[in-house]
Amino acid sequence: MGIPLDQQFKIEKKGIMEERLPVLHPSGMEHHYFVTYISLPPDVEDGAAVEQWTERMTFIQEDLSWLLQQDHTKFWCEVAFNKDFHSMLDSYLRYAPRPQRCIGIDHYSSIKNGKELEDSVSRLMFMCILRLSTHKESAENFFTPEGFGHVIYDNYIFDIPRLFDICSLYAINNKELLSKMIGNIFKQQEGYTRDLSDAIKSIKDVITKRMKVFLTQTGPKKLHTTATSSSQELIDLLYYILDLSCTINRFLSVNPQSKITFFHEDFHLTLIHSFETFLRAYERVQQSNEISDNIDIFEEAKYETIVLFNDLLASCCVDPLLINENKSENVESINNIFSLLITEKRFLAAYEDYFSLDQIIDIVHQTTDLLDDQQIKFYTDGVKQAIELYGTPSCQRKLISEQPSSSQPSASSNTLVKKSTNPDIQKIQDMFPHLDEKYIQVSLLNS
Repeated sequence: MGIPLDQQFKIEKKGIMEERLPVLHPSGMEHHYFVTYISLPPDVEDGAAVEQWTERMTFIQEDLSWLLQQDHTKFWCEVAFNKDFHSMLDSYLRYAPRPQRCIGIDHYSSIKNGKELEDSVSRLMFMCILRLSTHKESAENFFTPEGFGHVIYDNYIFDIPRLFDICSLYAINNKELLSKMIGNIFKQQEGYTRDLSDAIKSIKDVITKRMKVFLTQTGPKKLHTTATSSSQELIDLLYYILDLSCTINRFLSVNPQSKITFFHEDFHLTLIHSFETFLRAYERVQQSNEISDNIDIFEEAKYETIVLFNDLLASCCVDPLLINENKSENVESINNIFSLLITEKRFLAAYEDYFSLDQIIDIVHQTTDLLDDQQIKFYTDGVKQAIELYGTPSCQRKLISEQPSSSQPSASSNTLVKKSTNPDIQKIQDMFPHLDEKYIQVSLLNS
């Protein structure tokens, strides 16, 4: 058994003096130069820009290959202390194409080996991140768990924004492996849990500031459908909502233990307020050409936001009721959420497009005696009114076709998904029952 890297030391001579230094030290760097990542140029006919992109991607490919070939000590000295590496990592995590903004293969067709180059860099970057999140490579090359936690935290190898970006990029195709990686990072360094709470607070502040653009002291700001700036502000907000919701959904899919942190920071309430504000503004510019060109983005952002809200609600409030855990506390939280939902009717109608609040009300009623008939009627009437005022045509059909269920439904998001009447979509739902009709429609549009 070897000695952990964080407990290894070396002697360096400085003139006649000898100095005892840790092996993991800036003096162990190769000072390799890493170039930063740039995204594919929007105009692939711009020969100079494409050539620059290809050259830079080739450099990154070579740099990552070199880094992964280094032994345990040299690898960690480079990633811990080389500022160029951190700049390259940050630029890639920030600008690499997200699945929700997937660049079509046709966009690479005019670039020789362009798609292969992008995929190669993505694969090498993931292998590098995998190595960064592993505290034991072999019996000879490893850290103590405590030492590993200090190295990745004190040298800013990982922080919450980086972890969010990693999940956004890789969670869909590498969920199981990424779950182990992120879980190990949080396990070995408790500081990340504290940082997550601070990050959620910062996200909420950013959301509040962005929403102020669409509000006055007396209510929603009047937006002119002929004003390109107003429409563009809304489109920018739409993409922000999509990226944020997708990122958090991917993060929570690989690290579900963090759901309770989001819930304790009232992020679910922020989602209700912010998306309600967005929907009000969206109504007033809905007919403009700029907005109609982004209808598929709107549907995807709506879906991701609602799924995120439902995940927090089900996991942190409803599921504990089914195992008889903290009933009075959870019902109090649910009552507060229900009361807010029936006042934010646009958000509630959007929620009903994918899930059913009446089913959750029924679960609470069946598992506790803490909702009386008057409260149930108040909430169900609120749902009905929201659907009547703001529901989509398919959602409004629920008022006619929905029948009360005699069996107790599960609280998980998978069982609250409604079935489509479209036979093509039904075939997909038969194979993937957790996918909702709207999500499948958006996916088919993008394919």
